[in-house]
Amino acid sequence: MTPIQAVMKSSAAPAATVWKLLADIAGMPGWWPPNPRLRVLRVEPGIVGSEVEITPFGGKPFRSRVVSVEEPSSIRMEYVGGFISGRGEWRLEPAGSGTRIRYELDVQAAGRLVAWIARIVPLGPLHSKPMQEVLRRLRAALS
Repeated sequence: MTPIQAVMKSSAAPAATVWKLLADIAGMPGWWPPNPRLRVLRVEPGIVGSEVEITPFGGKPFRSRVVSVEEPSSIRMEYVGGFISGRGEWRLEPAGSGTRIRYELDVQAAGRLVAWIARIVPLGPLHSKPMQEVLRRLRAALS
């Protein structure tokens, strides 16, 4: 599958400020939108191994686990359980005096029914709309 990207044009906040917000797994529910619902399952020192459960509106929950970090530029996750499996990554890049924030998702539909539906309804648009709200709420939290 071609990776799906959601990009925030830029934030005036420096990368260190954006990093602090994204790496605060326990604080994510404070800025995350109500849909898709996010529940923190585990927070680990250094964030590797931290895990959240995400439940899209009308969908089944799936888990996202932090598998590696490169402070202050990248947080990589693995999606497990539920109807998707694969990886996701937050990337922070300098943009003038601020930071460009990009989220990339590379997943496969899991289960025969979801795989069949994914052939008819592309996962990209289904992911992009709620992810734009996540980025909007992230931008608001950085303001």
